[in-house]
Amino acid sequence: MAMDSLARLRRPPHASRGFTLVELVVVVSLMGIGAVMAMPSLAEAMRGQRLRAATTDLTSALLMARSEAIKRGSQVRVTPRAGNDWATGWTVVAVTAGDQIDRKDMLGTDVTVTRAPVSIVYERSGRLATPGVLRVQLAAGAQTPRCVTIDPGGLPRQTMGTCP
Repeated sequence: MAMDSLARLRRPPHASRGFTLVELVVVVSLMGIGAVMAMPSLAEAMRGQRLRAATTDLTSALLMARSEAIKRGSQVRVTPRAGNDWATGWTVVAVTAGDQIDRKDMLGTDVTVTRAPVSIVYERSGRLATPGVLRVQLAAGAQTPRCVTIDPGGLPRQTMGTCP
């Protein structure tokens, strides 16, 4: 007799393979408890991702505005979409032509923008129209805030922490 046949003969006829209902319920319960415990950290991780994305989007829009000002040889303005609230998004517009170059819709949930100017205007040289350094601070929940600093030459830079 082959070994396979012997193994079948030794196994009781009522033995079956698989999981019992009790084992399945215990495993599913443990997985549910683990998921519930992970939810707060997952929510905070999502908040952090929205903050990083908003900061990167703003930096990209500022670089595009600077590039377009140099390319077009005219002013380009970045302004919030609704009043003074940068969290509603922004538009990038060529001032003389009135062409909308880019726009960003509302930022992610819980992302707030503070210390932002009314608008950011780039001259045809790519430099800021207003003298000095401009800063925009973005925050979301318990996440470390992010600061976008625009130097007089018009180049934006991201840093973690509150704006000085």
